Amino acid sequence: MTHRVHPTSIRAWLIAGCAAAGLMPALALAKPTGQPTPQPVSSPGESRPAEPVKDLASTLGPIREKHKVPALAAAIVTLAGLDSVGAVGLRAADRTEQVQAGDRFHLGSCTKAMTSTLIAILVEDGVLAWDTTLAQALPDLQSTMHEKYRDVTIADLLTQRSGVPTDLSRDGVWAELWKNEGPIQQQREKCTSAVLAWGPDHDKSRFVYSNTNFIIAGHIAERATGKSWEELMQARLFDPLGMTTAGFGAPGTAGKYDQPVGHRGNGAAVPVGPGSDNPPALGPAGTVHASMEDWGKFITLHLRGAKAAAEGGEVRVGPTAIRAETWKKLHTPVKGNGADYAMGWGLADRPWAKGPSGDSRTLTHSGSNTMWFCVVWAAPDAGFAVLSATNVMGDNAQRACDQACSENIKSYLENHAGR
Repeated sequence: MTHRVHPTSIRAWLIAGCAAAGLMPALALAKPTGQPTPQPVSSPGESRPAEPVKDLASTLGPIREKHKVPALAAAIVTLAGLDSVGAVGLRAADRTEQVQAGDRFHLGSCTKAMTSTLIAILVEDGVLAWDTTLAQALPDLQSTMHEKYRDVTIADLLTQRSGVPTDLSRDGVWAELWKNEGPIQQQREKCTSAVLAWGPDHDKSRFVYSNTNFIIAGHIAERATGKSWEELMQARLFDPLGMTTAGFGAPGTAGKYDQPVGHRGNGAAVPVGPGSDNPPALGPAGTVHASMEDWGKFITLHLRGAKAAAEGGEVRVGPTAIRAETWKKLHTPVKGNGADYAMGWGLADRPWAKGPSGDSRTLTHSGSNTMWFCVVWAAPDAGFAVLSATNVMGDNAQRACDQACSENIKSYLENHAGR
């Protein structure tokens, strides 16, 4: 199969709008549309009893039909956990299998916040530090590392301000990753070594969205622990949070339709197999899949983390306590010379997100491997988040997910007015 190679970054800050209602989420990060193949690219809670989980199917059905996407899924989560969830449509557009609320969707670049959280856990454990430089983390590469990379820090990588190029096609690196040969850690090591030898293609003070930043960050975590990024994610994040459906790559079993499959821009289904996701080495930048409920568990963690940051508390993930200062680090964007981007999060103020303290900040991101699309909007001060996903990419996919989030924001606020 031939793959067109384009820059690896997710470059577009998409501005949607629903000015009249002031509800439509906007300013999410997403892949450019129209590409037919994947590219490089125990905690504080609420004291009141949990309410029954509500089904969002009746909300999602008309939206899916309007925008003509194969399937559409969404959830609402709060500090207390899952509030609502639902899924409608087909696992594959040319088949009859219906999606289920517990089906798994590819999360693309929403993986980045997960990788950043894993790094935060390793920071709390004393294994890494935010100011650990590339020269310190990768001493064996010092002789080949371009001098301008030696003082780049882990924090620089995670906030997309490192100077790392976006295009991995040089010297056949991207083609080599597609071969998927050898241990996954070795693949990331080779990629990291090659990229750091090239030198930066822009000043590191400038925000430039590059999946390569997160490949390198994931490799640093591997080098520091001796375990693969996948092993670390499973043991340190997914298992403690009870994310039993979380995994890597296209969800489902080859030859079966036991999970949704992605779809190309022309609507053709892409069954599990070669070409159904980006190369596995890109994992830290965007290969996680999960059900809406399990993705919601991760988002709830960040709502609780933001609460802990505001109150000077901490949130435990397994044996590790993530302190207030670390949550602040994860959620605080670097400003100026480009977009305001935190560690796997875009930041935007929205009137609907204003909570008791008057803070209208949202944490947002979207993701796509060009065959799926998802988006999350979290309102820490208001204590809730909305997330949505579909198994196709393109304008209709983005509109469907945006409308699902908008409708769920509106209904949540109406149902919780005065509480």
